[in-house]
Amino acid sequence: MSIERIGTIIHGALGDCYEQMLSIRMLRERERREGRRTLWTAFFADPRDLRIMSHFQSEMFDAIYPASELVSVDVDRFHQYQVKDVELRADILDPLPDRIRNKFDLERVVKPWHQIRTHDFDRSGLALGLSDAGQAFLPECIRLNGVDTGLFGRTLTVGYLWRHRGATEAHITPLRQKNAEWIVATKTDLFRRLIAEYGAHVFVAGMKKTEHPPEMLELMHRQGFQGGSYKAKYTDLTFDLPPDRVTYLKGLGFAEEMDIMARCDVLLMMPSGFSEALWMMKRNPVILIDPPPVYMARLFWNRMPLFDNGKLDHAVFNALRSHTADTVIGFLKRKGHLPQRPRARGTGGP
Repeated sequence: MSIERIGTIIHGALGDCYEQMLSIRMLRERERREGRRTLWTAFFADPRDLRIMSHFQSEMFDAIYPASELVSVDVDRFHQYQVKDVELRADILDPLPDRIRNKFDLERVVKPWHQIRTHDFDRSGLALGLSDAGQAFLPECIRLNGVDTGLFGRTLTVGYLWRHRGATEAHITPLRQKNAEWIVATKTDLFRRLIAEYGAHVFVAGMKKTEHPPEMLELMHRQGFQGGSYKAKYTDLTFDLPPDRVTYLKGLGFAEEMDIMARCDVLLMMPSGFSEALWMMKRNPVILIDPPPVYMARLFWNRMPLFDNGKLDHAVFNALRSHTADTVIGFLKRKGHLPQRPRARGTGGP
C-alpha cells in the first residue's frame, strides 16, 4: 500500500504560522495513535517566515520547501488552512496550474483552532520548542537584548507586549480600541506600582523601536533571516519607568524572544500571535490586557479558549473591565499571581 503524501502551505503572520504548525503536530500525533502512516510536506508562503520559523522544532514535517517549489514537489492532496485567505489565493493558489490546484479543497475553510481547541490546556501546555538553530541563537539574542537572566527567579519579573492595532489591519479592526496614549499612561502607572510595591523588573516587547546596529544586522544575516523583519508592529513609544527596572526587547528573534518572555513570572500582554503562543505554553500566567472588542468577539465566535476566556472570571476581566492599574493589580492578587509579601510602597520605585 502506498503512503499518502499530504501537503500544506504555511502562511500568514508569524503567529498564524506557529498555530498551523502546532495543529499539524497534533494531527500527526493522532495519526500515530491510530497506526496510520503518512508523509507531510510544508510549503512556506514567505521565504522569510521559513527562515524565522526554522528556529522552532518542525519534526511534524517530513520535508519543508518554499512555496515556489509547489510546482515541482509532488503530493497527493493538500490539507490547507484558511484556504479563502485573500493573499493566499491571489499570490499562490490562483496562479497554480490546474493539476496542482485541484488537490486543494477550495470551498471548505479549515482553521488551526478546529484542531487546537480540542487540547486540554488546563492539564498541559502546547508549544513548539526551539530547534538546534534556535538554541544556538538564543545566547546571542539574550546578550544583544541586554537581558540579565539572573533576574528570573530572584525578583518578580513581568513581561509586557505592545500590540496596538492599526486602522488598516484586516484581521482585527481597532473599533472601540483604547487609544495608545491611554494605554501608555495606565500601564506606566501599573508598572510603577509593581516596581514600588513588589520590586518588579519589566520586560517589554513591541516598544522603543530602534534601528539595529551593524553588529546585530550581521548576526541576524548569519542566522538566515532579516533583522527586524516583523518590526513594523513596533512603536517608538516607551514607558516612563526607572531604566534599571525595564528591559526593552529589540525584535531580534521571534522564537528566542518568546523563550525569554516565557521565563517571566507573569505576562501582561495585548493580543497577538506572540501572546497567544505564550498562553498556550501554560508555563506562567498570561493575562490579556486592553484587547480590541473585535478580538474578544473573535474568541467567542471561534470558541477559542485563549487567555482562559472560557472561565467566567477571566471572561469578565478580559471583555468587561477597563485595565487600569487598580483593576489589573486587583485581578492579579485574586488569582495569586503576585508575591504574598509585597515590598513596602516607595522602595525600589521611581
